[in-house]
Amino acid sequence: MRLLLILAIALASRSVSADPFPDKTERVIGAGRVWAQVKFFHPWLGYKAIDWDAAFTTVLPRIEAAKTVDEYRAAIKLMVDKLGDPVTHVVTAPVVTTKPGATGDWLTTPAPGIVLADLDGFTAGGYDYVGYEKKGERLTGELAKAKVLVLDLRAAERDFVGTAIDEFKDALPAIERWPIERIVEHHGFWTQEGQTSGGYYSTYSYQGQQPAKPAPAKGPSHVVVIAERDTVIPSSILALQASGVATIVGRTLVEENAVTTAKIVVAGVEVQLRLSELLWGPPTADVVMPTGDLRAKALEIAKRVAGQKPAPRAPKQSVLPNYLPRYDADYAATPYPSRELRVLAGIRAWAILDRFWPYRYLAGDWDKALRETLPKLEAATDQKSYLNALRELGAKAGDGHINVWSTGKGTDAPMGTASLKLDLIEGKLAVIQTDTKGIAVGDVIETIGDKPASAVLAERRVMVSASTDEARDHLTAATLLAGPDGSSLKLGVRGADRTLREITVTRAMASWQFIYKAAAPAPHWKKLANNIGYVDLKELTVPEVEPMFQELGGTKAIVFDMRGYPKGTAWAIAPRLNVKGAKYGAQFLQPYVIPSPSGGDALDDQRIRFLQGIPPLAPGASIYRGKVIVLINSDAVSQSE
Repeated sequence: MRLLLILAIALASRSVSADPFPDKTERVIGAGRVWAQVKFFHPWLGYKAIDWDAAFTTVLPRIEAAKTVDEYRAAIKLMVDKLGDPVTHVVTAPVVTTKPGATGDWLTTPAPGIVLADLDGFTAGGYDYVGYEKKGERLTGELAKAKVLVLDLRAAERDFVGTAIDEFKDALPAIERWPIERIVEHHGFWTQEGQTSGGYYSTYSYQGQQPAKPAPAKGPSHVVVIAERDTVIPSSILALQASGVATIVGRTLVEENAVTTAKIVVAGVEVQLRLSELLWGPPTADVVMPTGDLRAKALEIAKRVAGQKPAPRAPKQSVLPNYLPRYDADYAATPYPSRELRVLAGIRAWAILDRFWPYRYLAGDWDKALRETLPKLEAATDQKSYLNALRELGAKAGDGHINVWSTGKGTDAPMGTASLKLDLIEGKLAVIQTDTKGIAVGDVIETIGDKPASAVLAERRVMVSASTDEARDHLTAATLLAGPDGSSLKLGVRGADRTLREITVTRAMASWQFIYKAAAPAPHWKKLANNIGYVDLKELTVPEVEPMFQELGGTKAIVFDMRGYPKGTAWAIAPRLNVKGAKYGAQFLQPYVIPSPSGGDALDDQRIRFLQGIPPLAPGASIYRGKVIVLINSDAVSQSE
């Protein structure tokens, strides 16, 4: 049931005690890590109305102003206290259990029919597979002759209490129902804007349920459990208690010892984070003794219940709500947000990619990317510089699917461009399509405004996200002339005569239509010389697929021009090319994001495989058996792939 995860977030390579107090940016990143872990994995955020964004932004000034570890700890405490969750808290000095009378053998018989097992002695020295097995066999043999087991859990090795009990669980009384806990699990990052083919969602994962355990032929009918406030309470003990065959004697129990938690260390501050919740609710002791000898009380109860039939108990019921997806606040009313919200935007963007991006391992030093971005977000003086800082962060990931735009009304004028389509060819910014007088295809743009084109390209390139250098250059060139709608721009253009001339162009919103939406006339296929077919996949439509194959079906080869995004024709074309009778086409790996059982700062790379089936061949249709040639460039993305 209880799994202790240690998510050690080290801010330097040396030990925490030896590290100097981190600078402001590192303190903010540390708080951002805590914020992200809570946001994605704390179960309460799945159904409680908690403004977790505000929890970060309101304490950000104190985090930045902290001059000592104590001040930083106090700021982090203010943030996590916004949850109102006693399990999630800043850790102070650990509670140390004192247990008198813990000397001698760990297994004794203090009275006829009563066996006392001290788990402190059972688990002494850490986990030992062979040793635990032998101790379990010894205890099982003694329990076959006993009426009651007194099980002292105090001071036992916290990580191995459940493991130790598993060694003799078959000798314990019958269990009717097991407690269930739930954690948050993410199947990718669920889409909050537009549509996606990923089918991403978040929900709760339920775990801990086991089949009912029958009572042994011979053995105790009851277990009396001794527990301190800091004692780990395994699921088997809660199951025995709920089944009416266990009595817990102890101090007031705390929930953190019965649920899954993580410990996060940032700049010398340790935070415990709840990762799960019990459907039965927090554990409770049957007999609560604020003071006094717990073992003596446990033995008194054991003598009283020895030989008695277990008292039936009403089954525990779950009252927890289901997972409720919520849109992240986009703060559309403030397109140029406050400094605190700008910092939060950087933390949020970084954290989402850090946990949900399937190619996270290709991003290099992603922490460094955030470290470089936060000062730029703070220094941003307007909406444009704010968005550009976020674009630079996205570009550092190196994925062509990352875009940044404002959801609110911007402070800039609508953006237009010139009626020119540009691309980088052999290092030159060349015109590949034009509707501008005085500029021809093949001309080279050498200056933009009063700057060299190469300088403007370099400035814009750092804000364009793409998976390859070629794609980045292509995307940057395509938008290089963008600016306020209706504004003028001077270009230095060199043509075939090698003369540099100055031409003034006017930016217009309509020019985007010219660049991106200029469709070739139908039909979007043709026969070339030597009985070879050609198909323009960026223009071919689904209704055109069948007549295209009818006309080109007898060719010896078809060239599929995939230098662009297809119009949904992949599933109509694939069956006609499936000469090997393959069942599947594309394979997708969907991120499956849960806390890592192995601990550590990085999550385990867990994915769910999805195989996209190839549709069956339509009745009367035939498979094309000529050669297939595919033309690709940096525009061949997503469906093209």
